[in-house]
Amino acid sequence: MKRLSSSMRYFMCVFSAIAVSTWMQSTTRAQESSISPFTLVGLGPGDPELLTLRAIKVIESADVVFCRDRNVPMLGDQLKGKELHFDYWRLFPFYGQSEDSIKPEQLNEFRETQTKRIEFVNLVRAAVAAGKKVAVLDMGDPMVFGPSAWTLEEFADLNPKVVPGVSAFNAANAALRRSVTNGKHTKSVTLTAGDRIGAHDNIEQLSVHQNSMVLFTMRTEFREFIEKLSVNYPADTPLAVVQHAGDSNLEKVIESTVGTALNDIRADELPFDYMIYVGSFLDQKY
Repeated sequence: MKRLSSSMRYFMCVFSAIAVSTWMQSTTRAQESSISPFTLVGLGPGDPELLTLRAIKVIESADVVFCRDRNVPMLGDQLKGKELHFDYWRLFPFYGQSEDSIKPEQLNEFRETQTKRIEFVNLVRAAVAAGKKVAVLDMGDPMVFGPSAWTLEEFADLNPKVVPGVSAFNAANAALRRSVTNGKHTKSVTLTAGDRIGAHDNIEQLSVHQNSMVLFTMRTEFREFIEKLSVNYPADTPLAVVQHAGDSNLEKVIESTVGTALNDIRADELPFDYMIYVGSFLDQKY
């Protein structure tokens, strides 16, 4: 085998060094471009064991954290030494609307929310201008009925990032131990919430196809959901309520049917964070 000349070996060494240097520079640029001073972080349903490693990493690297009081116990040391703000949750109502489009009876709420939102935006802008990293913490997955999703539009110029979290939907699926996509005659799943004035996808319309439906209840009355579901789902359609999904200490599943739910389930005993599942998949073993 012919040996390479010394000049050829030198050329190959130089070429390899240039290639490695170029690769490292491009990798560094890619990493830098992915760094944002503003991150929306999903915390999961509230159990520390369902908090992702990425969420922990982002929180630990943040200088300023916006969260709720209830987040402190589950995060512990991750919040030590941070500049914390607790009073800026649920600022999405009326976002993007002008005062002249608001009904008279909603003006006070609009003005209070607007004032608080402006205060929040100014705090974030000031922190970023000072070279600080900001993390906004949201329960569940921030992109599934998340109250802070509006911040991604507000701070679009900051190239915001999102850390996904385990949604209450995922946790409730696990609690039920049923495959929500495995209905008797359907593989489709509708995720929805209480009907919003002006929306075209109300529960009655969505339930026409009788596919599996998952309801994020939030502030809507239990009776209102059941009455609307009863319009198109037969009375014997399986129904389940999952309370505190993902919380290893408080999680609870109540099984019923659309026709008997109001008798089987005490609405006044339901917590704020419960979900309703409807569909034939609840009768399936797997």
